[in-house]
Amino acid sequence: MDSCSDNMTKLSPVSAPLGVEEARRRLPELLERAAGGEEFVIQRHKKPMAALVPLGGQIPTDPLKRQRQIQSLMALQGSGRRYWDPNQRHPARPAPTSPAFVREIGPDQNEQAPFHPRSLVQGSRIALDGTALVAFLADAKGTGKYLQPLMQGIAQGTWQGVISSVSLARVLEGPLAQGDELLAQRYATAFANPQQWLQLPADGTLVLAAARLQRQEPQLDAIRAIELATAIAAEATVLVTDHPALAQTGQHPVLSALRL
Repeated sequence: MDSCSDNMTKLSPVSAPLGVEEARRRLPELLERAAGGEEFVIQRHKKPMAALVPLGGQIPTDPLKRQRQIQSLMALQGSGRRYWDPNQRHPARPAPTSPAFVREIGPDQNEQAPFHPRSLVQGSRIALDGTALVAFLADAKGTGKYLQPLMQGIAQGTWQGVISSVSLARVLEGPLAQGDELLAQRYATAFANPQQWLQLPADGTLVLAAARLQRQEPQLDAIRAIELATAIAAEATVLVTDHPALAQTGQHPVLSALRL
C-alpha cells in the first residue's frame, strides 16, 4: 500500500465524503471547519482523491491566517440581531450580591473597583453562559463595549473560552428559529474551534455536579446549574453571565455582562 493510501486509512472524517464540485462550492466553509478540527474526504466518481484536515490543531503561525481566525470570531458580534425573542434578548441584570464573587465589567460608581480584562493572566479560561453569548451575538445594548475585550482575548489565544452544550444550544436556537441554517452553522463552526474554545458536554458527571449545586444554591434552575458546573469543571477563572440566579451564587467568581 502506498503512502497516500496509508494516510487515507488514518483519517476519521466527521462528515460524509464530498464530491469535487460540492467541495469547491463550499471551500471557505470547509476551511473554517477544518481549522476547528474536522476532517473531510473529497472524492471523484465515488473514489477518494484527497483530504482536507486540520494542521495539528495548533494556532496558525502565518500572520494572515491568524488574523482571519481572529476576525472570524469577532465578526460574530451583532450577527444575530433580531434572531432572539426581543423580550429575552437583553439578559436581566443581576440583583446586588457579594462583591467578593460578583464584579461588573466596566465603570461603576460604587466603591468596588470595576473588573478589567488585564486582571486575567495569560492562559486563563473564561466561561460564558448562554445569556452572555446571546447578548454578544445580538449586540444587546452595551455588550460590545464590555464583552469585546474578553472575546478579543479569546480570539487571539490570550485566554480560552469555555462553552457548555446548553449554551451552544441557546446560541443555535436563535438563527434556527428564523430558518437561517447558514448562520447556525457559522456559529457551530466558530465555537468548535479548539484553539479558542473548550466545549464541555452535559454528561452524567456534569449533570450530577449540577444537581448537587442546586441543593446548595436553591435559586438555580437546571440550566443555570449546568452552566455553573461547567465553569467549575473547566477550572474557569470566571463565569460571564447576566442571569440573576447565577449572579447571586457564592460558588464561583462571576462577571456580569451588562451590569452598568
